[in-house]
Amino acid sequence: MYLPFVFLYAVGVVTRESLTELAYFALLFLAVTLIIRPERSVFKKLGFLLGFEGLLFVMALFNPGRPLLETPLGWITHEGVYSFFMLLGKAFLSAGTAVVVINSAGFPRILAEMEALKFPKVLTLTLAFTYRYLDLFTEEAVRMKRALDSRAFGVGRKEYYGKLGSLMGEVLVRAYLRNGRIYKAMLSRGFGEFPRLEEPGPNVQTAMLALLALGGLLV
Repeated sequence: MYLPFVFLYAVGVVTRESLTELAYFALLFLAVTLIIRPERSVFKKLGFLLGFEGLLFVMALFNPGRPLLETPLGWITHEGVYSFFMLLGKAFLSAGTAVVVINSAGFPRILAEMEALKFPKVLTLTLAFTYRYLDLFTEEAVRMKRALDSRAFGVGRKEYYGKLGSLMGEVLVRAYLRNGRIYKAMLSRGFGEFPRLEEPGPNVQTAMLALLALGGLLV
């Protein structure tokens, strides 16, 4: 099972207190990537994730401490650089491992593991339906954004973003209304219980990864 490994790995990463301790989990992340061999599209997602989290924690560079480099925003400090890499490392390794595992194992496999581990039924059902209709939601949002761009040509930036905010609200309203129609359609077809997913069998590879993550947690 992959879920115990992801859980142990994430707990191990967020409880580290130094970059030296975090290096073990960085090597484990590299090992997971080499073992699973994800598709190229996963590396694009990891690149976006790294950039997003880097921007999210960039202000940590300016934490009080010994001056290192002066910028228009203030002094970058030694302590700030250390804090930045600690925050970025923890966030990226935790989220990056989950991205690699889920994209490679497949979301249905993760849902099956959640059922096998007795996660609340309402949680697995919510995730299953979200995954099922995520493409539909994205398609609806893209279609409405295209309609907005075709009708808002030449308007000012302030007005454009105001219309964009209204559009986001409209997407949520449409999603809610469609949800009601889908639910009624399911009831009319006799939906009572979500079909059980095939439980994943034991896997030596995932067991070894979980033991390595547990070892790093205990060190």
